[in-house]
Amino acid sequence: MLVGRNGYSDSLTLEGRLAGGRCVTVTVSDGVISRIEPGGSSRALLAPAFVDPHVHLRTPGREDEETIASGTAAAAAGGYCAILAMPNTDPVVDSAAVLGSLRETARREAVVPVGFMASISKGLAGEELTELGELGDAGAAAFTDDGRPVVSAALLRRALQYAEVAGRPLALHCEEPTLSHAGHMHEGTVSAELGLGGWPSLAESVMVERDLALAAHEGQPLHLMHLSKCESVAALERARAAGVAATAEATPHHLVLTDEAVRSLDPNTKMNPPLGSASDRDALVGALRDGTICCVATDHAPHSREEKDVPFEAAPFGVTGLETAFAALHTHLVEPGLISLETLLERMSAGPARAFGLPEPTLEVGARANLVLLDLEAEWTVTEDGFRSRSANSWLLGQQLRGRVVKTVADGRLVHG
Repeated sequence: MLVGRNGYSDSLTLEGRLAGGRCVTVTVSDGVISRIEPGGSSRALLAPAFVDPHVHLRTPGREDEETIASGTAAAAAGGYCAILAMPNTDPVVDSAAVLGSLRETARREAVVPVGFMASISKGLAGEELTELGELGDAGAAAFTDDGRPVVSAALLRRALQYAEVAGRPLALHCEEPTLSHAGHMHEGTVSAELGLGGWPSLAESVMVERDLALAAHEGQPLHLMHLSKCESVAALERARAAGVAATAEATPHHLVLTDEAVRSLDPNTKMNPPLGSASDRDALVGALRDGTICCVATDHAPHSREEKDVPFEAAPFGVTGLETAFAALHTHLVEPGLISLETLLERMSAGPARAFGLPEPTLEVGARANLVLLDLEAEWTVTEDGFRSRSANSWLLGQQLRGRVVKTVADGRLVHG
């Protein structure tokens, strides 16, 4: 499912301390961890590298915003050893031909291994299923109409049935479009004070409830993308307690910000789903901490400066995130004591890999080297000229963060640092 640029495997030595405090020296020989030995004192943290299950590479169609080469370089700088790309491109990834072309490009250009999701419906129109079996055979990592919900319950039910045959999971964008229509931000006190069209929490949670009910009826797993509301978290908790095999992700911006950030009218605080209330954020952090939400996903969504440099209402939804995810969450969640460092590392690495059946990065002798070296004490300011991504629509511009990726080893190759 994952493909990357053909090339050599590295032999190198990395020194660092593990999350538990033990200092080690790790030897990588021809891309494989060959030795883990006691090491000298080091302030750098060594951990399994990260996996991002939700990235927009904008290829094909909007290479001015991102390419496979630039997006995977950004991933490497963010500590990622693998990413999954969304299919809402131009053309949509709804055929084996488009998927095959992307996989070939990735073999030439991808700095870190990348998997491509294919769409659930043809053209993302929500009317006719794609050939899920054929797409699975062609190497699709999963199926999603991300950017749009699967509005038809009957279509989603059939998709769940065919996904089992294809052997790939469904990842769902949960939004009831007749409720979210004309909404620019979370419906609440802030939207009323700013006079902006509100997007009610119900627009997400009713679709979460429906999708979980369909999964329960069919006895099939599903993955809920970028959860943002406390009602959605509660629905997921109930479904999992009832035995539904559901996984879910949350983004750094939903885990850190609330709709209060929109008072700035900065278009880089406009995302889909919109930033929620303080109670929404608290529910997401709690669910990430206890494992109800098993993974962090950036929903890296690059946009050109011209698209975002407009009034808030006219701006597109979406922000970048690959290069800042760890530092943002270390700064805003770990250092204040909201979650442990060990939990954050797991939710950015093994958690997302497990949710999509990908190889879990591990720090063990004999494992393919997928490692990240982190300086937890490094302080740095997020600036436009520091991005490897072709776009700089980050909600963190100008902010100082604590914690930085020093080196990334992906699939046995040193790709950053």
